[in-house]
Amino acid sequence: MHKKKKPQKLDLKYLIDMQMINKWFGDYHVLRDINLSITPNEKVAVCGPSGSGKSTLIRTINLLEEFQQGCMEVCGLKLEVSNITKKTKREVNNRIGMVFQQFNLFPHLTVLQNLTVGPIWGRKISRQEAIHRAKKYLNHVHMYEFIDKYPNELSGGQQQRVAIARSLCLHPDILLFDEPTAALDPELVNEVLQVIEELAAKGMTMVIVTHEMGFARNIADRIVFMDQGQIIEESPPDQFFDQPRSERLKAFLGQILNH
Repeated sequence: MHKKKKPQKLDLKYLIDMQMINKWFGDYHVLRDINLSITPNEKVAVCGPSGSGKSTLIRTINLLEEFQQGCMEVCGLKLEVSNITKKTKREVNNRIGMVFQQFNLFPHLTVLQNLTVGPIWGRKISRQEAIHRAKKYLNHVHMYEFIDKYPNELSGGQQQRVAIARSLCLHPDILLFDEPTAALDPELVNEVLQVIEELAAKGMTMVIVTHEMGFARNIADRIVFMDQGQIIEESPPDQFFDQPRSERLKAFLGQILNH
Protein backbone atom coordinates (compact mmCIF):
# COMPACT_ATOMS: atom_id res chain seq x y z
CA MET A 1 0.00 0.00 0.00
CA HIS A 2 1.32 3.43 -0.89
CA LYS A 3 1.81 5.51 2.24
CA LYS A 4 0.75 9.12 2.31
CA LYS A 5 3.41 11.43 3.58
CA LYS A 6 2.67 12.83 6.99
CA PRO A 7 2.24 16.64 6.84
CA GLN A 8 5.45 18.34 7.89
CA LYS A 9 5.45 20.26 11.14
CA LEU A 10 5.21 23.95 10.49
CA ASP A 11 7.50 26.87 11.26
CA LEU A 12 5.05 29.74 11.14
CA LYS A 13 4.50 32.97 13.03
CA TYR A 14 0.77 32.18 13.27
CA LEU A 15 -0.96 28.83 13.01
CA ILE A 16 -4.26 30.67 12.69
CA ASP A 17 -4.66 34.16 11.24
CA MET A 18 -8.23 35.36 10.66
CA GLN A 19 -8.72 38.72 8.97
CA MET A 20 -12.09 40.47 8.79
CA ILE A 21 -14.03 37.20 8.78
CA ASN A 22 -17.80 37.59 8.37
CA LYS A 23 -20.40 34.85 8.32
CA TRP A 24 -24.18 34.79 8.03
CA PHE A 25 -26.81 32.14 8.67
CA GLY A 26 -29.47 33.51 6.33
CA ASP A 27 -30.08 37.06 7.57
CA TYR A 28 -28.38 36.40 10.90
CA HIS A 29 -24.89 37.94 11.04
CA VAL A 30 -23.22 35.37 13.29
CA LEU A 31 -19.55 36.47 12.92
CA ARG A 32 -18.74 40.15 12.52
CA ASP A 33 -15.33 41.38 11.35
CA ILE A 34 -13.36 38.74 13.24
CA ASN A 35 -9.62 39.36 13.52
CA LEU A 36 -7.82 36.67 15.50
CA SER A 37 -4.25 35.35 15.34
CA ILE A 38 -2.90 32.37 17.28
CA THR A 39 0.78 31.49 17.56
CA PRO A 40 2.30 28.00 17.80
CA ASN A 41 1.96 26.45 21.29
CA GLU A 42 -0.50 29.13 22.39
CA LYS A 43 -3.59 28.19 24.41
CA VAL A 44 -6.56 30.46 23.73
CA ALA A 45 -9.85 30.21 25.61
CA VAL A 46 -12.98 31.68 24.01
CA CYS A 47 -15.85 32.65 26.27
CA GLY A 48 -19.02 34.69 26.16
CA PRO A 49 -22.79 34.39 26.55
CA SER A 50 -24.79 31.74 24.72
CA GLY A 51 -25.37 32.69 21.09
CA SER A 52 -22.33 34.97 20.91
CA GLY A 53 -20.73 33.05 18.03
CA LYS A 54 -18.09 31.09 19.96
CA SER A 55 -18.79 27.67 18.50
CA THR A 56 -19.26 29.08 15.01
CA LEU A 57 -15.87 30.77 15.33
CA ILE A 58 -13.96 27.54 15.92
CA ARG A 59 -16.07 25.60 13.41
CA THR A 60 -15.04 28.23 10.87
CA ILE A 61 -11.36 27.70 11.65
CA ASN A 62 -11.54 24.09 10.44
CA LEU A 63 -14.07 24.90 7.69
CA LEU A 64 -16.93 22.92 9.21
CA GLU A 65 -18.62 26.27 8.58
CA GLU A 66 -17.67 28.38 5.57
CA PHE A 67 -17.24 32.14 5.86
CA GLN A 68 -18.65 34.62 3.34
CA GLN A 69 -16.23 37.55 3.70
CA GLY A 70 -12.61 37.98 4.71
CA CYS A 71 -9.59 35.73 4.48
CA MET A 72 -7.85 33.28 6.75
CA GLU A 73 -4.57 31.42 7.00
CA VAL A 74 -4.63 28.07 8.80
CA CYS A 75 -1.40 26.11 9.26
CA GLY A 76 0.14 27.82 6.23
CA LEU A 77 -2.92 27.32 4.00
CA LYS A 78 -4.26 30.61 2.61
CA LEU A 79 -8.05 30.50 2.53
CA GLU A 80 -10.41 32.88 0.78
CA VAL A 81 -14.09 32.54 -0.06
CA SER A 82 -13.19 31.76 -3.66
CA ASN A 83 -10.75 28.89 -3.02
CA ILE A 84 -12.59 26.73 -0.46
CA THR A 85 -13.11 23.31 -2.05
CA LYS A 86 -13.44 19.73 -0.82
CA LYS A 87 -9.69 19.37 -1.34
CA THR A 88 -9.02 22.51 0.73
CA LYS A 89 -11.23 21.21 3.53
CA ARG A 90 -9.35 17.90 3.56
CA GLU A 91 -6.02 19.73 3.79
CA VAL A 92 -7.29 21.81 6.72
CA ASN A 93 -8.73 18.75 8.46
CA ASN A 94 -5.36 17.01 8.11
CA ARG A 95 -3.88 19.76 10.27
CA ILE A 96 -6.60 20.36 12.84
CA GLY A 97 -8.16 18.09 15.46
CA MET A 98 -11.62 18.79 16.83
CA VAL A 99 -13.25 17.67 20.08
CA PHE A 100 -17.00 18.27 20.25
CA GLN A 101 -19.52 18.54 23.08
CA GLN A 102 -20.92 15.17 22.07
CA PHE A 103 -18.28 12.48 21.86
CA ASN A 104 -19.22 11.16 18.38
CA LEU A 105 -17.70 7.74 19.00
CA PHE A 106 -18.81 4.82 16.83
CA PRO A 107 -20.97 2.72 19.20
CA HIS A 108 -20.30 -0.57 17.36
CA LEU A 109 -16.50 -0.21 17.57
CA THR A 110 -14.22 -0.77 20.55
CA VAL A 111 -12.09 2.04 21.94
CA LEU A 112 -9.10 0.75 19.97
CA GLN A 113 -11.11 0.53 16.76
CA ASN A 114 -12.49 4.05 17.25
CA LEU A 115 -8.92 5.35 17.46
CA THR A 116 -7.48 3.41 14.52
CA VAL A 117 -10.22 3.73 11.90
CA GLY A 118 -9.36 7.36 11.01
CA PRO A 119 -5.59 6.91 10.67
CA ILE A 120 -5.97 3.66 8.69
CA TRP A 121 -8.73 4.66 6.27
CA GLY A 122 -8.37 8.44 6.26
CA ARG A 123 -4.59 8.80 6.40
CA LYS A 124 -3.65 5.42 4.88
CA ILE A 125 -1.12 4.61 7.61
CA SER A 126 -0.35 1.02 8.52
CA ARG A 127 -2.48 -0.84 11.03
CA GLN A 128 0.62 -1.40 13.17
CA GLU A 129 1.37 2.33 13.34
CA ALA A 130 -2.30 3.15 14.00
CA ILE A 131 -2.38 0.72 16.94
CA HIS A 132 0.90 2.15 18.26
CA ARG A 133 -0.57 5.66 18.19
CA ALA A 134 -3.81 4.52 19.80
CA LYS A 135 -2.01 2.88 22.72
CA LYS A 136 0.27 5.89 23.16
CA TYR A 137 -2.56 8.41 23.32
CA LEU A 138 -4.84 6.25 25.42
CA ASN A 139 -2.00 6.29 27.93
CA HIS A 140 -1.88 10.09 27.61
CA VAL A 141 -5.54 10.39 28.59
CA HIS A 142 -5.41 7.64 31.23
CA MET A 143 -7.72 5.28 29.31
CA TYR A 144 -5.40 2.44 28.25
CA GLU A 145 -7.12 -0.12 30.48
CA PHE A 146 -10.38 0.46 28.55
CA ILE A 147 -8.87 -0.29 25.14
CA ASP A 148 -11.22 -3.22 24.41
CA LYS A 149 -14.38 -1.63 25.83
CA TYR A 150 -17.28 -0.27 23.78
CA PRO A 151 -18.51 3.33 24.23
CA ASN A 152 -21.69 2.26 26.05
CA GLU A 153 -19.49 0.65 28.72
CA LEU A 154 -17.85 4.01 29.51
CA SER A 155 -18.95 7.07 31.45
CA GLY A 156 -19.37 10.38 29.65
CA GLY A 157 -16.05 11.63 30.98
CA GLN A 158 -14.31 8.47 29.81
CA GLN A 159 -15.89 8.76 26.36
CA GLN A 160 -14.70 12.35 26.07
CA ARG A 161 -11.17 11.34 27.00
CA VAL A 162 -11.30 8.68 24.27
CA ALA A 163 -12.51 11.35 21.85
CA ILE A 164 -9.49 13.50 22.76
CA ALA A 165 -7.16 10.55 22.20
CA ARG A 166 -8.81 9.92 18.83
CA SER A 167 -8.01 13.48 17.74
CA LEU A 168 -4.40 13.12 18.92
CA CYS A 169 -3.99 9.95 16.82
CA LEU A 170 -4.21 12.13 13.71
CA HIS A 171 -1.17 14.18 14.86
CA PRO A 172 -2.85 17.60 14.52
CA ASP A 173 -0.99 20.90 14.66
CA ILE A 174 -3.93 22.45 16.53
CA LEU A 175 -6.67 21.04 18.76
CA LEU A 176 -10.05 22.78 18.84
CA PHE A 177 -12.41 22.11 21.75
CA ASP A 178 -16.08 23.08 21.51
CA GLU A 179 -17.27 23.18 25.13
CA PRO A 180 -15.77 19.74 25.83
CA THR A 181 -17.42 19.40 29.24
CA ALA A 182 -20.87 20.77 28.39
CA ALA A 183 -22.47 17.34 27.99
CA LEU A 184 -20.96 15.89 31.16
CA ASP A 185 -22.38 15.45 34.63
CA PRO A 186 -20.67 17.87 37.04
CA GLU A 187 -18.67 15.16 38.83
CA LEU A 188 -17.10 14.07 35.50
CA VAL A 189 -15.96 17.53 34.38
CA ASN A 190 -12.66 17.60 36.26
CA GLU A 191 -11.29 14.38 34.76
CA VAL A 192 -11.63 15.84 31.26
CA LEU A 193 -10.26 19.25 32.23
CA GLN A 194 -7.25 17.56 33.84
CA VAL A 195 -6.44 15.75 30.59
CA ILE A 196 -6.68 19.01 28.61
CA GLU A 197 -4.41 20.73 31.12
CA GLU A 198 -1.85 17.94 30.73
CA LEU A 199 -1.92 18.33 26.93
CA ALA A 200 -1.46 22.08 27.33
CA ALA A 201 1.60 21.47 29.48
CA LYS A 202 3.07 19.35 26.66
CA GLY A 203 2.88 22.35 24.31
CA MET A 204 -0.18 21.55 22.18
CA THR A 205 -1.68 24.58 20.42
CA MET A 206 -5.32 24.84 21.50
CA VAL A 207 -8.44 26.91 21.03
CA ILE A 208 -11.01 26.07 23.69
CA VAL A 209 -14.60 27.31 23.84
CA THR A 210 -15.58 26.94 27.47
CA HIS A 211 -17.91 28.16 30.22
CA GLU A 212 -15.47 26.88 32.86
CA MET A 213 -13.93 30.19 33.82
CA GLY A 214 -11.58 28.89 36.51
CA PHE A 215 -10.24 26.38 34.00
CA ALA A 216 -9.81 29.12 31.38
CA ARG A 217 -7.86 31.22 33.85
CA ASN A 218 -5.54 28.33 34.71
CA ILE A 219 -4.87 27.00 31.22
CA ALA A 220 -5.04 29.93 28.80
CA ASP A 221 -2.28 32.23 27.62
CA ARG A 222 -5.04 34.51 26.36
CA ILE A 223 -8.80 34.72 26.80
CA VAL A 224 -11.08 36.01 24.06
CA PHE A 225 -14.51 37.41 24.98
CA MET A 226 -17.24 37.38 22.33
CA ASP A 227 -20.67 38.95 22.23
CA GLN A 228 -23.14 39.26 19.35
CA GLY A 229 -20.70 37.78 16.87
CA GLN A 230 -17.83 40.13 17.71
CA ILE A 231 -14.59 39.86 19.65
CA ILE A 232 -15.15 42.47 22.33
CA GLU A 233 -11.95 42.01 24.29
CA GLU A 234 -8.91 39.72 24.51
CA SER A 235 -6.13 39.71 27.07
CA PRO A 236 -3.99 37.50 29.33
CA PRO A 237 -6.03 35.81 32.10
CA ASP A 238 -5.02 38.05 35.00
CA GLN A 239 -5.87 41.21 33.08
CA PHE A 240 -9.04 39.64 31.69
CA PHE A 241 -10.45 38.87 35.13
CA ASP A 242 -8.91 41.62 37.25
CA GLN A 243 -8.84 44.59 34.85
CA PRO A 244 -11.56 44.17 32.21
CA ARG A 245 -11.71 47.19 29.92
CA SER A 246 -15.15 46.97 28.31
CA GLU A 247 -18.40 47.49 30.18
CA ARG A 248 -19.81 44.40 28.45
CA LEU A 249 -17.08 42.14 29.84
CA LYS A 250 -17.41 43.72 33.28
CA ALA A 251 -21.13 42.91 33.26
CA PHE A 252 -20.50 39.34 32.02
CA LEU A 253 -17.91 38.64 34.70
CA GLY A 254 -20.13 40.19 37.33
CA GLN A 255 -22.91 37.79 36.39
CA ILE A 256 -20.92 34.55 36.21
CA LEU A 257 -18.46 35.11 39.05
CA ASN A 258 -21.12 36.22 41.53
CA HIS A 259 -23.65 33.57 40.48
